[in-house]
Amino acid sequence: MMSYRSKRRSGEVHICGQPLCHRVIPIGQRYCPVHQAQHEQEWREKKDKYRRSKLAQQLKANKSKEYDKLQRDQVARAFYHSSRWTKVRDATYARDGATCQVCGNVVQDRKIVDHIVPRRLLKPQEALDSSNLWTLCYKCHFRKTKLEKIISRKSNGDNKLKHLDRQWWTKVLREKKEEKNK
Repeated sequence: MMSYRSKRRSGEVHICGQPLCHRVIPIGQRYCPVHQAQHEQEWREKKDKYRRSKLAQQLKANKSKEYDKLQRDQVARAFYHSSRWTKVRDATYARDGATCQVCGNVVQDRKIVDHIVPRRLLKPQEALDSSNLWTLCYKCHFRKTKLEKIISRKSNGDNKLKHLDRQWWTKVLREKKEEKNK
């Protein structure tokens, strides 16, 4: 008969990491299912509280300013700081009801109004066309930007990006979100 210690040494099972819980669980897990759910809930609450904290908001603002100064080209910087862009952005944000047009989440932390066809591929007068703009949450905007970079690196990628419409992006971004949630 194999003792608990010999099973533990062979890497099969151990006791839940929660104090006073004596459930035996597989080595790959830290807690039993009951305590795992409890720890995940506590972690989510702590993460959400931090995300809403003034420190987190300040760090996010500083990161945005740093990107604006060091990575964004001067033409784009001038465009995104113009009063014309601010007015069009605010109107688009209001038109979309401050809601991400892909996942439906309410956009609270900052106004992310995205060009469906990237601004760098447009003529200057087309950059303010509201039919090419939509509101996205941070996660959907991040996914779209990442996909845009991948597509533009391929042969004839910029030409492909010019022809991708709102419907195509919505479908692809929703699929990517579902993949991530699995």
